[in-house]
Amino acid sequence: MTARLALVAIATTTVLVTGCGAAPAQIPESASLAPADAVVYARITVDSESSQWQKAEAVVERVPSVRDSLVQSIEQELAHQSLDWKRDVAPALGDEVVLVVTAQHKPVVLLKPDSEAKLDALLAKSDEETARADVNGYVALAEKDADLAEYRAALERGTIEGDDAFVAGMDALPDESLGLVWVDMAALTDAFQPLLGQATREKLDLGIEWLSAALTADDDGILLSIGARTPGAGDTHYEPKLFRRVPADAVVAVSFGGTQGALDRLEGRVDLDELSSSIEDATGVSLDSLVGALSGEGVLYLRRGSADLPDVTLALAPPDPEKTWRTVDHVARAIAKEANVTVSTSVENGLAVSTLSVNGVTIRYTQLDADTIVVTTGEEAFALLAGDGPKLVDSDAYRRAAEEVGLEGRTKGFVYVDVDHVVPLIESIAGESLPGDVRAGIQAVDSVVLQTSGDGDTTRVTGFVRVP
Repeated sequence: MTARLALVAIATTTVLVTGCGAAPAQIPESASLAPADAVVYARITVDSESSQWQKAEAVVERVPSVRDSLVQSIEQELAHQSLDWKRDVAPALGDEVVLVVTAQHKPVVLLKPDSEAKLDALLAKSDEETARADVNGYVALAEKDADLAEYRAALERGTIEGDDAFVAGMDALPDESLGLVWVDMAALTDAFQPLLGQATREKLDLGIEWLSAALTADDDGILLSIGARTPGAGDTHYEPKLFRRVPADAVVAVSFGGTQGALDRLEGRVDLDELSSSIEDATGVSLDSLVGALSGEGVLYLRRGSADLPDVTLALAPPDPEKTWRTVDHVARAIAKEANVTVSTSVENGLAVSTLSVNGVTIRYTQLDADTIVVTTGEEAFALLAGDGPKLVDSDAYRRAAEEVGLEGRTKGFVYVDVDHVVPLIESIAGESLPGDVRAGIQAVDSVVLQTSGDGDTTRVTGFVRVP
């Protein structure tokens, strides 16, 4: 019971504010309740007997601190209204809650209650009037009768099931989910434009036509994915070769590539001249030079160091290593000049290593080989990257997490966090232990991985929180 209350909070919050992506999904039956010109369609499963909820309950039960805090907040709110979830709310909702926002931006909620009497009693608790009608076997709720009339008229003109953008959004989602949402971002952007009329003369353009989302329960965690149509995004896939060199004890690792492609996409939507000027004033290096340094494959990772602070390492495999080396060295010397210190150079294991110490932090950088530039605060980074020691990609935790999001071959970038090993690092930085319930909650999670992929104009972001 307590796990189910927690899941209501998780599913409701997630489906309304975020999204998902993976293998092609079937079009939900309840999509027939959304007019062809609807700007939002969302559905949340509240059937406690469904396989998704059974799996999700098991996952939530393994994170007691999260479960208890969510349950407590829900129970307090329900008690304030003299309501009980099992007795009063669940029978009024039925197995599924559907939300449709019409082209006139009017929300309509659709239910198949197990008990009409329980729904009547629940609505009677509200301080506001609620319009109600029967639509295709569902109870439709809206703020006004006029909203329902507009909704029904729009429904008669056609439904969203055959809309190409909607179908593409569903294709970006998994087959099963606790909840999902599809949003016509282009329509909403146009709707928001008048609100910005006095603030800007430029047309608001987020570069996203639609966004789809879902939350899916697995046996050992929760899968979260986002699908979006982003025309003109270009192909920024790369093979994460450099990432294979990251040492096994890294607790956070970020792989990236294709920065130039992202900048090209921003250009035309954002005036980069001012940003470029600010960067050049601060570092003496142009924005183009910095982007060039990041345009190949890059990896940023953290591992526990010998001191209180973590070792932070940035490794780059840029298209023009010599130019990137000059850029890194130029930035380092500009920082040294500003701090009134010097950059020293020494030879370590045949490598020319430059060192800069500012405010108690020592930064070292070198050209590790013909293709790789490394900047680090750690003493062992060069040897660990160049050596044949244990690597992160070979660890069981990483492999399991990567498998959940289909991380293999080429990618558009990803983030990996070894959550239970991050806790000692956080405590080391803070200089004190985390509260017991917070520590237990964090350490119940094994790892988190978030990957960006996609084909053509469709971008997918898939994340997995592993709770073994």
